[in-house]
Amino acid sequence: MHRLLFIIAFTLASYGITRAQDFSYTVSADSVAWNELNAQTILNSGNSAWNFAYRIPIGFSFSYCGRTFDSLTIETNGYILFDEDRNYALTAFSGVGDCMDTTGTHAVLGYELTGTAGNRILKIQYKNCGAMQSGYRTLSWQVWIRENGNLEVHIGPGTLRYANTEVDSTQQYRVGLLNMNMDTEERGLLINGDPAAPQSRAINNTYPEATYLDAIPAMGYRYTFTPSN
Repeated sequence: MHRLLFIIAFTLASYGITRAQDFSYTVSADSVAWNELNAQTILNSGNSAWNFAYRIPIGFSFSYCGRTFDSLTIETNGYILFDEDRNYALTAFSGVGDCMDTTGTHAVLGYELTGTAGNRILKIQYKNCGAMQSGYRTLSWQVWIRENGNLEVHIGPGTLRYANTEVDSTQQYRVGLLNMNMDTEERGLLINGDPAAPQSRAINNTYPEATYLDAIPAMGYRYTFTPSN
């Protein structure tokens, strides 16, 4: 009986360890030049509508929130998932995604691996994306996943710049690291407030509510998440 209890306790402890995320990151904001990807693999080739999800290789071993991954899933609802259980995720502009312009051209989703061993970067580009309430206004951005553990969100060209409450108060601009299941004590790290000088806040048992940017950032802004350890 004692042995059985020990096995159960050990199993539960191990399960907790494998699911725990470490959101100890520092966040910085600055401005950089926007550069289109030169040799990207286009996921919705042939001007097709986006699928719900695309699984792609990272191109190197990437340490994220305490675990190491070699592939990820781009969900076209604004999330990037590193694990199948959705505990290790990144969110950027949920609700902004595939749309068509007046000529029937879809937004473009693609990725490109650059750099050499030790300094490689997986760059994911969302180009000319929109939201239902935005009309034909668009937003472009890139997510950079660096081999050194940093994550970056680069804001590109577009006309979708309004504040949260300008058109539809339900459209909220969330950027950060997240446990989508919200089932652990530490649940994420999001930026909020003024896009020019955002604050970061941990999402946890004490502060369970998600936070948001006040508006779509201007072209050229870059938000960098750097692991503290």
